[in-house]
Amino acid sequence: MAKRKPLQKSNPVGTLESQLNQDFNKVIKEIHKGLSTKKHSPVWTGFFASSWKVQTMAVPATESIEDNPEWAAIKKERSLDYFTRKKAGPPYQKQKPPSKPLVRIRYPITKTFNIKRPVFIGNRAKYAAYALEGGKIQGFIQGRMKDIINKNMKEKKGKLFLAKDISSGFGTTRDNVQYGEFNFKDPSTYTKWL
Repeated sequence: MAKRKPLQKSNPVGTLESQLNQDFNKVIKEIHKGLSTKKHSPVWTGFFASSWKVQTMAVPATESIEDNPEWAAIKKERSLDYFTRKKAGPPYQKQKPPSKPLVRIRYPITKTFNIKRPVFIGNRAKYAAYALEGGKIQGFIQGRMKDIINKNMKEKKGKLFLAKDISSGFGTTRDNVQYGEFNFKDPSTYTKWL
């Protein structure tokens, strides 16, 4: 039988906080991984789905696809196809998506986050505010994200902010990306957020 620590030497608050931090970090990693897929992010070249980042302050959406050669080549190939078809004249055909979009996590999570500090999940793509309007992210939040939180967090604590759409005013970054806060204690905020 294991020996018990004397009550004065044990730290139940520290143990609970440690467990909360583990659960919180598990949720963050699963959400980041889920958003970095074709299933939950809009994909044309794959740059947007590859550009999710997690940090303790708002994530600026300032990276251009043209500055990233792997994705710039995919965009160029599709652009050339578009202009060739446009030059040929009517009847215009709907442009086909690239055959092999590249989706790869560019910003892996290397930090352990503390439940006492807010965490932001945002996208570095310059056009993030427009890509967020498509609906895939909203579906992820109402479905998969809710399941991730319920599965991994016994105690619903912590502040999580996720990039949501274009806006101006309070709660936006200079790139006009608005962040929504999730209240882990109240699951109805997942639908109100949208």
